[in-house]
Amino acid sequence: MSRRPGRRVMDRPPLSPPLPPLVVPDRSSPPSRPPIFLDQNSGSLNVLEGYAALSRDETADSVPNPHHLRMINDKQYRRRSNHDSSIRQPKTRNTVPPSSRTSKSSSSISSLEENRILPQRTGIRRETPQRYQYVEEHVPVDEYSVTSSSPSIVTELRPEQRTSTRDSYLPSRTREPSADLPLVTSKHIRSSVDEILDELEALREENERLKHGHPKQEAPTQPAVLAYTSRTFYKIGQSYYLDQPHWEPGEGGNVVLLANNPIRNISYYLDQHPEIAFAVYKEYSPYPPADRTKIETKDGVYRDPEPLSEYISLIADSMLDAVEELVQRIPDFGEFFPYFDPESNIPAPYLFMYYSEPFVADVLPDLDLPSQDLIKQLQKVISKSHGYEYESAKLQTDKGMVSRHLMKYLIRPGDVLITQGSFGLQAYIAMAWIEKPEKTLEEEEYEEYDRTVKKRVPRYGSLAQSGGKKKKTTYEWKIPAWCWKFDGVFSKYQVKLRIEMSIGYDEEAIGIRSLNVYPLKFAPQETRSLLEKRGRIFWSARHKRFVSYLRSTDDELHNIEDRYMVDTKAYKTMYPLSDVAQIKLRADISPLRMADDKPPEGDALLVFPPSVMAYNLLQKSWRELYVDRIADIEWNKQAFQDLVAEPETKELVQALVMKQLAFRESTDFVIGKGNGLIMLLHGAPGTGKTFTAEGVAEFSEKPLLRVTCGDIGTDAQEVDHQLRATFELGKMWDCVVLLDEADVFLEERDMKDLARNALVSVFLRALEYYEGILILTSNRVGTFDEAFKSRIQLALHYENLGPIQRRKIWRNFMNRIRAQYASSDEADIEDILDHLDDLSKEVMNGREIRNAITIARQLAQFKEEPFRYSHLKHVIGVGSKFGMYLKDLRMGLTDDDIKQDSGLRLSYSTAVSERP
Repeated sequence: MSRRPGRRVMDRPPLSPPLPPLVVPDRSSPPSRPPIFLDQNSGSLNVLEGYAALSRDETADSVPNPHHLRMINDKQYRRRSNHDSSIRQPKTRNTVPPSSRTSKSSSSISSLEENRILPQRTGIRRETPQRYQYVEEHVPVDEYSVTSSSPSIVTELRPEQRTSTRDSYLPSRTREPSADLPLVTSKHIRSSVDEILDELEALREENERLKHGHPKQEAPTQPAVLAYTSRTFYKIGQSYYLDQPHWEPGEGGNVVLLANNPIRNISYYLDQHPEIAFAVYKEYSPYPPADRTKIETKDGVYRDPEPLSEYISLIADSMLDAVEELVQRIPDFGEFFPYFDPESNIPAPYLFMYYSEPFVADVLPDLDLPSQDLIKQLQKVISKSHGYEYESAKLQTDKGMVSRHLMKYLIRPGDVLITQGSFGLQAYIAMAWIEKPEKTLEEEEYEEYDRTVKKRVPRYGSLAQSGGKKKKTTYEWKIPAWCWKFDGVFSKYQVKLRIEMSIGYDEEAIGIRSLNVYPLKFAPQETRSLLEKRGRIFWSARHKRFVSYLRSTDDELHNIEDRYMVDTKAYKTMYPLSDVAQIKLRADISPLRMADDKPPEGDALLVFPPSVMAYNLLQKSWRELYVDRIADIEWNKQAFQDLVAEPETKELVQALVMKQLAFRESTDFVIGKGNGLIMLLHGAPGTGKTFTAEGVAEFSEKPLLRVTCGDIGTDAQEVDHQLRATFELGKMWDCVVLLDEADVFLEERDMKDLARNALVSVFLRALEYYEGILILTSNRVGTFDEAFKSRIQLALHYENLGPIQRRKIWRNFMNRIRAQYASSDEADIEDILDHLDDLSKEVMNGREIRNAITIARQLAQFKEEPFRYSHLKHVIGVGSKFGMYLKDLRMGLTDDDIKQDSGLRLSYSTAVSERP
């Protein structure tokens, strides 16, 4: 992991540049006399012969006035050079503790010191390990003290008086008052020069040894172990302080935020304190809040100022490594904190520690001991400031409650969130943690709207009427989340959910379920089961699926159970300008995964859309359905068995439908022609033609697509378009297409009616190339055009019902009603079955029998009596009067007799009624 710029640099730059040689000028001697040089850059001393002659020949009276000895503290030099530097250098990762990371300059100087060790007999003493000595001009020699009590040590001496010339170039921080110093005589100087010469000889021998490749062996130094700690910095405006700010009274009753220990440069401070492993930063506004209650209590005691923000910065490399190793061992840490970076500032409330806290005790032993200590320090600091909040959040959520200040702990990334939408419950998966509320709104509490004064009036006796203001504050948070969106492909649709909370006072806790958005784990178990069921249903309908839809009890516009074809791709094709078709989604589920019938697992199964577009085959319209009300179709295989028809006829129909030839097995010479199954069912009304088509769809488990003349129209161009669209749907969804009462399209063409001729021609061409199952019903076959005869593969005639057929129909209806009623208190079916002979004698078709049963059941419910034969007899008696009236009107002729006379169909009424 790359380190971000701006952190403390452990390896410091050289403390100072190389210094010039130490010079002891001789002002009283002739100019030709050479001075003495102390070469400190090379680590050796060079004493010229002129100074040696001085020590042997001259007396103390002729000694020149020497210069002051001068040293510059390396730490002072470093501070001066870094005085204006506030930019922290890029951090260099080292495995050595910060305490052992000394600069290269320090290392070189240390080696220089060791090479400059003087023999024990030298007389210059240094009491502090300073590395640079100067002799200053214009300073009397008696202001210096030289002693030989300790070899190779020079004492830092300072003059009592300084001249203006020297003060002009010396830093003010090095000027200190001098103490009384002893007098330096020529004897002392001669003795010191002798010792210097001896030291010079020893150093020359040491240099010769080093030139021949025999370096001096030194014992390796062990780096010191640094005791890491933490530090809290308080920032007011642009200034940093070491102590916590506090309120102080100011002018005019105002207050001022003050702190006592400022820091000139925070980067420099951190460089001087390598023991700081991590720092806590608290930022304060220099301006007091408008709300006085946030400054002081009711009795006038100043409160502790609340910081605007707080964050932790990990500084030491060891601290960074420890946190990195810790989070790598926390289960699912990357899922909950995908963008966590220990190099960046970690803001309060330190949610990474809130999440990691239950796992730290288990994973901490896997770290090394220094890392364990650092993690414990971090835990201790965070627990001191936010430990109470952590515990309060856990206690509240365990009770199913939450307050405003603890909302940030309620939702974690990856949590399933639920909310109520326009189509009921909708689930999302959170992508982040909750942050501070973005919006607040205060509203007065009103009880009702008074129309007399045309405004909302507070509740009687409330605080508003008593002169106060009773308000509720609404807080709003936004949290990013995603769910599946479907337009033929599945895409992760990202949204920002708005969470609202209305409270009367700041610390009020409310039920989590009262929020408009809350985690699924606080919802009843039935909610999760509902979402899982929705996900499985939606996945099963991802391509296309024929489903049953249960409407709600308040939906009176649709049947209690309708059948729909779910096909989003077909909807986009038929309605390219719709919202669903206009949105182009990116596929987040691969085609290979889409081909798998196994739905997604885990929480991804819970976030499918609550609605889907589907086509109602009965109403010929698209509708958006609630996925939760979609169910599998229970096919009624018994319906075709209950059909009252000849067994041979039923067997032939089953064979044609179940073994329909495939496209590649076509027996026609022209590809795509003659592959469909077209059947004509003709006969009197109520003989079972439509019921046959419904039974065929049930036992073949295919959708039944009903088409009437009103759906197609009468204009030739419109009919052509509608027939193509209808037959395309029938082929796409593998439907049984029922063209009920197809007389208008099958009527024989006439030279006088060109519009009808065009209509018939369009219909003939459509039938020729249709590849599905098409059932035509008619009771006027006498008007058919002869071209239809060759295009119809099977024509079945349905005769009028006789007593035997009517008896079977009555029994089938009674058996079905028996299954619907739970007890005999609601219907006396046995009483009705005992009177089947009487019922079968009534001349009625199948539709009339059904209508009579329906009316009789309603009559029984109205009388609050069990449904029995007496109700049927009453209904049949009333209904037969209308039939008798029509028969008298037609002079005893039936409908069949009239149609036969017109040449529309043959009447079998007399023949059927006479059959046993």
